[in-house]
Amino acid sequence: MKHEDTEQMLRRLEGRMTPEEAERWDRRVAASPELRAQRDEWRALQRALRTTVREDSEEALRPFFADRLMRRLRPPAAARTEAFATSLAAFFRPVALAGLLIIAMLVGYNVSSYAYEAEPSTTEAVLGLPPLTVATAFDAAYDPAYETLPEKP
Repeated sequence: MKHEDTEQMLRRLEGRMTPEEAERWDRRVAASPELRAQRDEWRALQRALRTTVREDSEEALRPFFADRLMRRLRPPAAARTEAFATSLAAFFRPVALAGLLIIAMLVGYNVSSYAYEAEPSTTEAVLGLPPLTVATAFDAAYDPAYETLPEKP
């Protein structure tokens, strides 16, 4: 079917043609088996859509519309997944609490037993790292492969 024929068919089905245009179009459809078949198919589709819309609008007016809509939107598998996630969270809550307690104990130990001469940063004290000073950075071992500076003349 041509694009122009499709547009004309839609205009006729929607009732947007003048009586003269509709009469000319109906004669053309009567002469073409392809257009007749397409028209019958589209009319059947149009009736099915109108019936569906009418049934949905009647159902929308019944009580508890929001509840019925939410039941349709949330499949039963989602409820089972939600229950599983809740039970999993309840199972690991004590483990998470114990982990946080151990981390707090390690931080307290590192901060209290920090015994370096230089003033540590908070991160160094919490992690128990030695302080990074200019002297320690200068004394650190280096890889000669990274030495790329040219020698002075």
